[in-house]
Amino acid sequence: MLRNLLTAVHAAIAVGFIALIGALALAFGVVSFSTPSLPDFTDVEVDLTLPDEARIVRVEPIRLDCRARVFAEVPVEGRREHRAFGQVYRTDRIELRAYGDVDTCVDGTGTRVDHHDDGTTDIVVDAESIVFVRPRVDAVRTAATVDVDKDAIGKLVDAFPWVDDNLGLTPAAYAYAQNVIGSSRCMEAAYAVTQDILIDAYRDQAIEQGVDPDRLSVAIEGEPRFTDPDPVELGDVELWAGSDGVSCRASDDLGGGGASRSDL
Repeated sequence: MLRNLLTAVHAAIAVGFIALIGALALAFGVVSFSTPSLPDFTDVEVDLTLPDEARIVRVEPIRLDCRARVFAEVPVEGRREHRAFGQVYRTDRIELRAYGDVDTCVDGTGTRVDHHDDGTTDIVVDAESIVFVRPRVDAVRTAATVDVDKDAIGKLVDAFPWVDDNLGLTPAAYAYAQNVIGSSRCMEAAYAVTQDILIDAYRDQAIEQGVDPDRLSVAIEGEPRFTDPDPVELGDVELWAGSDGVSCRASDDLGGGGASRSDL
């Protein structure tokens, strides 16, 4: 019996020693066991599509000789009506005076210079090559004139934190003013002044190049094509030029101090 007891004790010691060795091996990474893989019940497929990178799609040569700058003032008024169940419950209004300008340029292929045997020189500008480009609004100067009125209901509703009070009236009014500045009616109103500036500019350039001013003739043939820019998508915002009309004038430092006015 004693012998069986000693055998059991020796077996227990051996098992304990083996377990200790195994634990140390696992602790120090000598032995590792892989757990059985379980089925994945939350498998998610992700499909990522990267947007196309920005790229240049077209390059066109431009031959423009810009000779004059037209300054414009555009009084803009507008409103946006908010409706519910077919009834207007709130009206937002905006008023501003937009200050901006547009350049008067001539296509480089639209001017003809003829030197005659008798020493005279004729410069003829094709009026259809005269274009009005880059209409823009002076945002800093215009910002000081912006007045937005949300009426009593609008001010009350905007007080709630979950209400978006970005009306979008100001950027829409800026875009509208820019279109008016570049409009055909504004450019046509200023053309009487810019025409004289163009003639003087070509004349001065020819004289600087050695042409005798007494034997020099500069003329513009025809009439420009006054085109309108693409209309602005205003959505539910209604905008119009104020009762003061649109005032266009040429840059004073280019010799065109006169003013021309167009009531839109």
